Amino acid sequence: MRELTLSEMDTISGGFCLSLSFGCGSSLGGLDKLVSTTIGAMAGLAAGIYNVTADLFNGASCSTINSAIQNISSDVAIGAQSGAGMSVSGALSYYNNTISSINNAVSYNNCGFISGMTLIGFPPSTGGGLG
Repeated sequence: MRELTLSEMDTISGGFCLSLSFGCGSSLGGLDKLVSTTIGAMAGLAAGIYNVTADLFNGASCSTINSAIQNISSDVAIGAQSGAGMSVSGALSYYNNTISSINNAVSYNNCGFISGMTLIGFPPSTGGGLG
C-alpha cells in the first residue's frame, strides 16, 4: 500500500484537489485549509438550501425553484473558494454571518409560526447574487 500522488488524488476527487491552492495531498499544515474550505462550503450549502426553501414557501414558479436548486452547487463552490482563503476562525465567522442572514430573512407571526421568508444574498460579506 502507498500514498496516492496529488495527481491521483485529483483524478479520484473529480478535479477538486488541484482546484484548491493547498491540494489534497498536503501535510497536516494544510488541514486548517481543508477545514476552512469545508466550513465555507457548508455556508454556501446552507444559503442555497435556504433560498430554495424560501422560494417554495413563497410559491415561486417551477422554473424559479429549479434555478434555485441548480444554484446550490454554485453557492457551495463560492463558499469553498472563499473558505479556502480564510483561517478556520474566519471561516466560522463567514458561516455564522450566513446563518445570521438566514435568521434575519425569516419573519414570524404572533403565534411563532413562519409568516415570511425573503431570499438572501451569498456570500454574506459582499451581498452576492440571490440563488
